[in-house]
This record gives sequence, structure tokens and C-alpha cells, in this order.
Amino acid sequence: MKLEAQIHVLAGAFASQQLAYAHLLDEAQARGLSPDFDHVEVLTGDPGRRLAHYFAAPLAAELARAARGDTLVLVLPGALITGAFAESALLRDLGRHPGTVTRAPLA
Repeated sequence: MKLEAQIHVLAGAFASQQLAYAHLLDEAQARGLSPDFDHVEVLTGDPGRRLAHYFAAPLAAELARAARGDTLVLVLPGALITGAFAESALLRDLGRHPGTVTRAPLA
């Protein structure tokens, strides 16, 4: 089932997904956040196809351009109960954008 959601998008230059997740964990610990990384997507390389799963085509293209080749981090609903990730020395905040997330229907 597709649900409408606000998705927080960040970008940064990371050599791998693992390094991006490590930085997010460091930032979470420094800010007192308790993230559920099952609700965080890290997109490396050409993000176009994966962005299309979350955003309408024009917005996906805009976000890909705004990333300027950097890794994109999508903080999906449910990633944080309180608080939010913020810009850091390695992350730029690209804002919160309307999108959709896929969730299994409750039986």
C-alpha cells in the first residue's frame, strides 16, 4: 500500500553506504537521537530510479540535480520518534518533500 509522507532529504559525499550510515549514527549519538535505520535509505551512484519509488518524476529529477553527484539520504517516516537529522560537516539539508512510502497493509 502506498502512503503519502513527508520525506527528509540530505546529501553528502560518502565513499560508500556504510560510511554514510556510520556518519548518521555519529550524528544521532551527538544529538541524542534514536534512529531506526530500517526507515532510512542511503542512495549512492545515480539515484534516479530509486528516487522514483518515493517522489513524482519532476521532484525526483530536481533532487538528483540538487545532490550534485553526492550520496542522498532519505529519512522516511518512522525513522525518528522525536528530533531530526540536521546539516553537519558532511551533510547538506535538501529539505522535506512530499512523497510516498510503501507499507504492507494490516490484515
